[in-house]
Amino acid sequence: MARFNKTEHLRQNIEAIKVAIELEKTGNEATPQQKEILQAYSGFGAIKEVIDPLPKEGGKQTALTPLIEELQTFLRENTANDKEYKRYMDGIKDSVMTAFYTPPVIVEALAGTLKDKGIEPKRFLDPSAGTGVFSDSFRTISPDSEITCFEKDPVTGIILKHLSPNDNIRMQGYETIEPKY
Repeated sequence: MARFNKTEHLRQNIEAIKVAIELEKTGNEATPQQKEILQAYSGFGAIKEVIDPLPKEGGKQTALTPLIEELQTFLRENTANDKEYKRYMDGIKDSVMTAFYTPPVIVEALAGTLKDKGIEPKRFLDPSAGTGVFSDSFRTISPDSEITCFEKDPVTGIILKHLSPNDNIRMQGYETIEPKY
């Protein structure tokens, strides 16, 4: 089994964020190559270094310091203002402690079991969608289902939006859902 490599995952996350923000700016739909980059996004759950402030000049740096600087610089240069930058960085930092990305093999097993039982959801609600692993798997057993995804983290939300352009993506916490949805 391969070991988790923080540097590799942080690099993939940065590249996915760059693609998502570029797609936001241009309004284009993701190409297959861009979708592949977006799908490599794994969140920041195991990269706690993004929480800590960057070391001052001469301070102790790690192998991740240049990547964290790159991430912060990219977001600062590609957000409308300090408030939006802070919202993105706060989402990233919050996700360190709260994000969990369910392995696709587990979700595929769940979807396969439902299919084997003859259950085809017509409406599907994912309260914490991440990059859309659940909606992708359930779409295979029920291609015409209406899918609504909630994703609280703004960075993950824009990535999801470009991975699943035909789904109803709501970039807000599930706790905000209106009664009788």
